[in-house]
Amino acid sequence: HPEIQEKVFAEVDAVLAGRTPTAEDLQRMPYLRMVLQEGLRLYAPTWSGARDVAAKAELGGFEVNPGDTVMYLPYFTHRHPEFWDAPEEVRPERFAPEAVQGRHKGAYLPFSAGPRMCIGNHFSLMEGALILAMICQRYRFSLSPRARIEPQFQITMRPKYGVLLRVDARR
Repeated sequence: HPEIQEKVFAEVDAVLAGRTPTAEDLQRMPYLRMVLQEGLRLYAPTWSGARDVAAKAELGGFEVNPGDTVMYLPYFTHRHPEFWDAPEEVRPERFAPEAVQGRHKGAYLPFSAGPRMCIGNHFSLMEGALILAMICQRYRFSLSPRARIEPQFQITMRPKYGVLLRVDARR
């Protein structure tokens, strides 16, 4: 998505002017964070999870009881058309503050949700954005025509065939 990459480059260059980013800079790079969040929506490392039922309840018309195990699947939730317009398209603007308002709290769970949410959630987003900013200062990426992007579902989701990229220096 070269047009998205160019927007990230413009934001990173305008905010950082070549210097190393700090956590304080991230507030001034909202598009970079939206790109990171959209990437996590489409390819969250944890594609599924399970929870043990603590109390009798009804989920989607099915009765669940204490001791049952319920699976949840962020990979499919992140592509559900009830929550996401054109869910297979890459649209970082989905994570603009005005777009997030009113979204179902269970529609986006790259780090799970509730009391068992990943403790590293906020740190991972900060670290990921800082690393992405530093990479974008130095390199331009283009997908190889031979690339086959297909998820491989194991404990974590990863690209089945790797990701073939051309990497060029920006400066």
